[in-house]
Amino acid sequence: MRSEMKTNSLRRNTVLVGIQWGDEGKAKIIDHLAESADIVVRFQGGNNAGHTIVVGQEKTVLHLIPSGILHTNTVNVVGNGVVFDMSVFLEEKTKLEARQVDVSPKRLKVSELCHVIFPLHQLLDRARESAKSKIGTTGRGIGPTYGDKSMRLGLRLGDLNRPETAKARFLANYHEKLLQLKELGQTEVPPADEMWAQCLETFQKIKPHLVDTSRFLNDESKAGKQVLFEGAQGTLLDIDYGTYPYVTSSNTSAGFASCGTGLGPSQLHYVLGLTKAYTTRVGSGPFPTECLESDAEVGQWIAKKGNEFGSTTGRARRVGWLDLVALRRACEVNGVQGLALSKLDILSELKSIKICTAYELDGKRSQNFPNFDLERVKCVYEEIEGWPNFHGTQKENELPKAVLQFIKRIEDYTGVPVAMISTGQKRDEMIVRV
Repeated sequence: MRSEMKTNSLRRNTVLVGIQWGDEGKAKIIDHLAESADIVVRFQGGNNAGHTIVVGQEKTVLHLIPSGILHTNTVNVVGNGVVFDMSVFLEEKTKLEARQVDVSPKRLKVSELCHVIFPLHQLLDRARESAKSKIGTTGRGIGPTYGDKSMRLGLRLGDLNRPETAKARFLANYHEKLLQLKELGQTEVPPADEMWAQCLETFQKIKPHLVDTSRFLNDESKAGKQVLFEGAQGTLLDIDYGTYPYVTSSNTSAGFASCGTGLGPSQLHYVLGLTKAYTTRVGSGPFPTECLESDAEVGQWIAKKGNEFGSTTGRARRVGWLDLVALRRACEVNGVQGLALSKLDILSELKSIKICTAYELDGKRSQNFPNFDLERVKCVYEEIEGWPNFHGTQKENELPKAVLQFIKRIEDYTGVPVAMISTGQKRDEMIVRV
């Protein structure tokens, strides 16, 4: 795949998106693709997503800084579609610097159009989650920041270069949020002047990294540089196409790679969709293939073996069988041209494995993913033979026959070829088929 991207201009710029409920292992795939990329750019979300990279015995967890930062050949960009917590960015940057990773403005750029996450947003996020029906947010202030963006109340990083004008807007928003917080029972709120002073002090450390990332990416792409777009969360959490209201606050699908970076849609050349060999979900919301009742024990076994705990919150993930109905829908929404498949090795040693191939709702069977009533569907499963352990293999001919049959079933159902197979957590435990 990497050699093809280098020689075929139609595959130069690649968008990697998760096509489940997130946590598919995007960081490892980005890390692998970054070997041949010039630029890696995050295009949505915030520090509510944790991307874990394992190199040798060292594990790196990133929340805002793009996952290509560990490759010295890449420039890493935080696009305008990301909501930005300045303190989290600086904390990650400091940790990377301590490991001698170059995070200078030459290698790490941030859009001046990113909307700023303030402590007010975090307080409001947590207060709403406590007072109302639980969506399962991380409490990082992501939703309220995107809300302010849509209501034209937010401040962008570049606005902080004009502190007097920006302060007036901040104070107006502060007093509005103060009323909302009091209604939700949150009375301990830092004073406005203290919050604003801290914001400006932190901003001075961020300022050298700010650029017009749209202009930068367009110039670099025209110069023939290869751009790799890194999504966060997953398609089933998309604010439009996910299981609303149990979704994230941004568009997680591939089309937003253009909106969230300022590089035009014609410059998105190849969409790679990432899925696990099973399904997980963090937080509340419908989950048709969740391993419950008779499957509860095997679900717990998969969760333990797959280390299914959130990188950001540490919360245990719910575990279920692979859902091909949802997967095909995600492939269509994103225009997926190739699939990357992760955690196949985790299912090793099971006697049999289930795959959901249809839903039943009100007595009718369908292979279409519904926009409503997902919590009421019953899954129709195919049961296939399990396979022996093959952890870490780098050769397709070393994969068990049952694994190849499993892969072919995914390809036949979705109509999309499996281009990459991750066989373990480490960087080199990968099979590239294209």
